[in-house]
Amino acid sequence: MVKDNKYGERMRISTEGDDLTRFETKTGLHVATGYVRIVIGGRGSYVEFLPGQVVWENLHMPEGEKYRTEDQWKDRVFYLEWRTNDESNVKVYEQLKTVDYADYKVGLLYVSPFDLLVGGEAVITKLERKKKGADDVIDLFRDD
Repeated sequence: MVKDNKYGERMRISTEGDDLTRFETKTGLHVATGYVRIVIGGRGSYVEFLPGQVVWENLHMPEGEKYRTEDQWKDRVFYLEWRTNDESNVKVYEQLKTVDYADYKVGLLYVSPFDLLVGGEAVITKLERKKKGADDVIDLFRDD
């Protein structure tokens, strides 16, 4: 279904959750303690949280996203969007409906591991790009 670029292998935390891991933004804002699991789907990997693991006082719903809570939209939207209360402005999804491209659970919350730190280090390592070597280059102007 998805080219995962070995997301699971690049995680600095277990793909199975625990109750103790402290997650922060790049500015050090506490976002959550504990997590359920890492979900890898069609749109990449996400850290999955129970509502009780999230530090709600460090989140807000942006003005432009509040429409999602109105009755006329409740049956149409798939998630509520929250943001962290710091310069990192990390997006936190609160899942309202199931989707075909990932095993997201209704009522749980999701954050990209690229936006979170544990112990001062990124939750996921960046994808290393293959460096091109001399053997990968064709010289069109060489006389052979």
